Amino acid sequence: MPQVVISYAGYLRASTHAEPEVSVTGDRAKVSVAVRGKTLALAFQLRRREWALDSAELRCGEQARTFGRRELTRAVAALLAA
Repeated sequence: MPQVVISYAGYLRASTHAEPEVSVTGDRAKVSVAVRGKTLALAFQLRRREWALDSAELRCGEQARTFGRRELTRAVAALLAA
């Protein structure tokens, strides 16, 4: 398991008090956490032997909102918003 993926999973666990799901397949990884009917999924990709956050997507039913790499705090805030 890549360390950066573990670190982001820990951040989500601490921020949401929910247990994230982590999956790694080849050069891609995904960390997702669900809170009150919303799911935040972080996508990672291995580039030049380094894992990096690629994007974050917040889903609520059929609606989805995508956040860039530098918007993780906003994505978590939107997840936790009522």
